[in-house]
Amino acid sequence: MGLWSGPQGADGHGRPQCREVTIDELGNSVQSYALDDPVDEANLHAARAACVRIQHAAGAEEITVGHRGGYLRWKRGEDLDAYLDSVRGVPAAQLPLFSAHQMGTCRLGSDRSASVADPWGQLHDTKGVWIGDGSALPSAPGTNPMVSIMALAHRTAEAMLRSTAPATAS
Repeated sequence: MGLWSGPQGADGHGRPQCREVTIDELGNSVQSYALDDPVDEANLHAARAACVRIQHAAGAEEITVGHRGGYLRWKRGEDLDAYLDSVRGVPAAQLPLFSAHQMGTCRLGSDRSASVADPWGQLHDTKGVWIGDGSALPSAPGTNPMVSIMALAHRTAEAMLRSTAPATAS
């Protein structure tokens, strides 16, 4: 079984339906589902290949794809297509699925020495460049941050609109 954590969908085709919830050794809930839909499996393999190609295009010297049996490693100079074939050969149910929400990397604040953007998200050093994603959160909230990030993005968008609105005559 593949593991997936997040909102539970009603059917296949990218919307996994939770089949089982168990408690792990740390007391955390673990939702499981069978990755048995051919479209989901094809999409998973296509996404994995796209991630490898993006890393390669960005200049990665080494790429590692983990699976339940170990790791597949590629190093610059080796045949990328052969590596992708080996990655595609791993059954989808053996590929770990998870989500990571990187947060707290671009602090907001008035103090330029302790933050990269003003309290509304505009960079201190580059006017017109704004931050409105999870990087502006001070730290991980411990739960899925989707709603918080949406609220922050909405707040930032409103500040952007105010900053570009024509001045009104007094």
